[in-house]
Amino acid sequence: MRKRIIIFFLILIILVLIPIIIFPRNSSIEDAQFKLAITLFKKNQYRNSITEFDRLLNEVKTKKYRDASHYYIGNAYFSLKEYSNSEKRFKKIVNSFRSSKYHSTSLYLLARSLYLQENYNEAINSFDTYVSKYPTLEYADNSLYWKAEALISMGNRDEAREVLREVIVKYPLGNKTDAARFKLKLMELEEKLAHPVYSEETANRLEAALIDIDTLQEKEKNYIDEIEKLNNQVDYLKTEINNLKEIGAGSLAETEKRIQEKIDVLVSWENVLRLKEIALKQKELDLDQEFERMIKIKDFYESSVPEVPEGPDGGGSQS
Repeated sequence: MRKRIIIFFLILIILVLIPIIIFPRNSSIEDAQFKLAITLFKKNQYRNSITEFDRLLNEVKTKKYRDASHYYIGNAYFSLKEYSNSEKRFKKIVNSFRSSKYHSTSLYLLARSLYLQENYNEAINSFDTYVSKYPTLEYADNSLYWKAEALISMGNRDEAREVLREVIVKYPLGNKTDAARFKLKLMELEEKLAHPVYSEETANRLEAALIDIDTLQEKEKNYIDEIEKLNNQVDYLKTEINNLKEIGAGSLAETEKRIQEKIDVLVSWENVLRLKEIALKQKELDLDQEFERMIKIKDFYESSVPEVPEGPDGGGSQS
């Protein structure tokens, strides 16, 4: 009987000491579960961390780490790009844990989750709430910047432009200030490409191109006329050579000599004209290629001329 009592007390002591050995410094099961979950999260093992945080909420029934568990689960889903799930967790913190240290970041990440699901209206509301409640915290300029991006996606470019300027003015040293400046420049460039206007340099280039086209057209006409004349002259000489060969009057020796001299002259002339004709043909080919290039330039400039809408007074609108 005595032995049984001793064994019972030994077992009881072991059961009491096990948690102390496994969880040093009197850590509770609740603390140990949180440490396990947060360790997995920091190692980017998001699925496993979600499982352990859910266990902390549902099995351990934590009170100490309720807000933290929802926050890290939301963050894990956000990292996994499961934005509808992250939205639910961040909403839980925003609505149920208003005094939590995770409230401000959860509000920002809620807005980002909504934005990434293209729920722009709700995202803008959440970004506005963040800036209103936490104007000096780290995500205030981010909130304004992403609000501008949401407005752009909704087609409200003018309002987005004002918000981007607000980022630059209110948060000159913020981490989204340079991005806001770049976005404004990009919007300006996009609008110029959509509605191009001629700079003085472009207008001068266009005018010069048109003059070149007229000059080349005139040169082409002259070359064609000259080639036609040369072809006529060659045909005439060939006819004359044939006529001379058929001459039979006068002294045969003198006639043969005169014909041969004439033929030699005409053949030399014909050869020269043929060489010139070949050269002009090449010039004509080069001219055609240049002319085609200039036509393409002309067409490009003409197609880029913007249509200026009429203002209410009948004149062009002014920006």
